Amino acid sequence: MTETDICIIGAGPAGMMASIAAARRAKNVVIIESNTSAGRKLLLTGGGRCNLTHTGSTDEIIRAYKPFDRFVRHCIYEFGPQKLLDFFRHHGIETVVEQSGCVFPQTQSAGDIQQILLEEMKNLNVKIFYGKKVISIEKQNKHFMILSEKFSISAQSVIIATGGVSWPQTGSTGDGYKFAKKLGHKIIKPLAVVVPLITAEKFCSSLAGISIQNVSISCKINNKKISSSGPMLFTHKGIGGPAVFDMSRNIADILSGRLTIFVDFLPEIKTDELDKTIIAANPRQNIISVLSEFLPKAMIKTICTENNIPEIGAGQVSKKLRKNIVEKLKAFPFSIVSAEPVEKATVTRGGVDIAELDSKTMQSKLCHGLFFAGETVNVDGPCGGYNLQFAFSSGFLAGKSAAQLLE
Repeated sequence: MTETDICIIGAGPAGMMASIAAARRAKNVVIIESNTSAGRKLLLTGGGRCNLTHTGSTDEIIRAYKPFDRFVRHCIYEFGPQKLLDFFRHHGIETVVEQSGCVFPQTQSAGDIQQILLEEMKNLNVKIFYGKKVISIEKQNKHFMILSEKFSISAQSVIIATGGVSWPQTGSTGDGYKFAKKLGHKIIKPLAVVVPLITAEKFCSSLAGISIQNVSISCKINNKKISSSGPMLFTHKGIGGPAVFDMSRNIADILSGRLTIFVDFLPEIKTDELDKTIIAANPRQNIISVLSEFLPKAMIKTICTENNIPEIGAGQVSKKLRKNIVEKLKAFPFSIVSAEPVEKATVTRGGVDIAELDSKTMQSKLCHGLFFAGETVNVDGPCGGYNLQFAFSSGFLAGKSAAQLLE
């Protein structure tokens, strides 16, 4: 049997940062990772470029996590974007900010972020057991007994950072929920967020792979307007991309039946300006060609076909038809059937109920010495670095708090 001060389950970004925060306080830290390497999901974030965080004031960042903003406040203030970037800068990683506000390592490599974390863990003598699947976690008197297939660990504190159930190929298979439930915690049903949406409109499959740089999406839920903006992508089953991912967060809890959302494909152009553009076009120029100045031709052609808009010269377009065209480009209705399965989601909503956690420490209110971090917890943020920021922030706070508990 191995004895340690703190045992962390999961070597993702939350678990790795938790180990660093704890080990810096001269605590004996062990991580158990079911994969044969650490940070497997981290390597896929931001398309392999690793969207570390997002720009904005601390309060702006916190507000973006609604409806979980009150819970994340303390951990974001404790270890927010600037402290995160300072950490990596200290280890030689500079960052770049994209126009969207997303922050990436200058090297554009998630592997470099993984390597910095692993090197710091090595310098702090954090021990990692790779390829070991935890079977159970039990509280015995003042210690935790962590049982694996071939060995056991006794620890004074445990941090569960096993992730949710999205991208299970990276090792996020919901084991943390099982451990938390056995230790008395309520588990909120996992839902897919930051995920592509499946539409009733079958024509999307013919446009799969076509992207639009900036759209605005809106819908009404209980008479309240919900909106998102950013890039959009057509998929084989519907629509995806950052703007859709953010909308998926807003509708995840109510998406039990069909829901109509409206997409403005040209948010930078006002309705009357688009109308005037068609009027002012060369009357002999095909309407498809006119509109293809703004959007991909294949998309324009498909939308016209689906809405019985004839391929005629701009000069032949009647006022009624022009109004129809403009309406379709400024508020195209998509009937959302469902989200893609949670396994295909970037992020999981659900997990350990935050009402049972102390937001100032990430410690369980039900089991002394038990901490949680990252996606195992029922917290999610929008697309654009927020979820990775929460992983690092909650991991740092959990590691620091677990170490302080033993002082």
